[in-house]
Amino acid sequence: MTDAAAFAAEIHQRHSRRARFTLDMPQGRAGDLAFSYATQEALWPLMAQGAAIVGWKVGLTTPRMQQMCGVAEPIVGAVLAGRVLASPARVAAGDHVRLGAESEIALRIGAPIPAGAGPEAALACVDGVCAAFELIEDWGADYGRLSAATLVADNAWNAGLVTGPIGPVTGSLAGRKGVLFKDGEPQDEGSSSDVLGDPANALAWVARHLADRGRPLEPGQWVSTGSIVPTRFCEPGQTWRFEVEGLEPVELVVV
Repeated sequence: MTDAAAFAAEIHQRHSRRARFTLDMPQGRAGDLAFSYATQEALWPLMAQGAAIVGWKVGLTTPRMQQMCGVAEPIVGAVLAGRVLASPARVAAGDHVRLGAESEIALRIGAPIPAGAGPEAALACVDGVCAAFELIEDWGADYGRLSAATLVADNAWNAGLVTGPIGPVTGSLAGRKGVLFKDGEPQDEGSSSDVLGDPANALAWVARHLADRGRPLEPGQWVSTGSIVPTRFCEPGQTWRFEVEGLEPVELVVV
């Protein structure tokens, strides 16, 4: 049976060839999320040797994203050092097979989150919040063939994080309207309450998930809580802006 390191090497080879994402799990591993997360961890040093983990993305936290991908549960991937960009960020579409932007609320961890903390206690450990774009690389995937296991194994497709101006957490993060603009024109909108009911719920969920993996959230790390507006794919010459009620906007320029 294929081991995690061998499967990670196969995924990395596909990346090197800029191959389309047509990934299937190895024989006997279909639906094996523990194997997928082990593969993900084996993949990180191949993606960026020696790169530290500076954050985590929580994916598929809203009904619209789960419907888009045909996957009914949240997933987690790492954000590696060198992949956090400050708004307004310039990103080259040509560096990717298919670059996507996901419109999110990102949280910066300020203190260790106690074991088993609920949403309110977890949010109390955050020292900064901002509107953000999670950058994804979906490798031209066929969304009709996705599974949680294959997405997890490929580090949940994370290609970076663009952070807007950072402010303190004031009040609830639930019920905040988010609006996505392209070249100044509104494209779509959603509510932060679509993110597991409240982005704080996503934070508490990922804190428990990572603690169970022996990788607790650390001060200074980011958590990207999930896309309020479904993924938009980016082309050169476009400017994207995401506005969230109570936060400064984040901007991405695609070149």
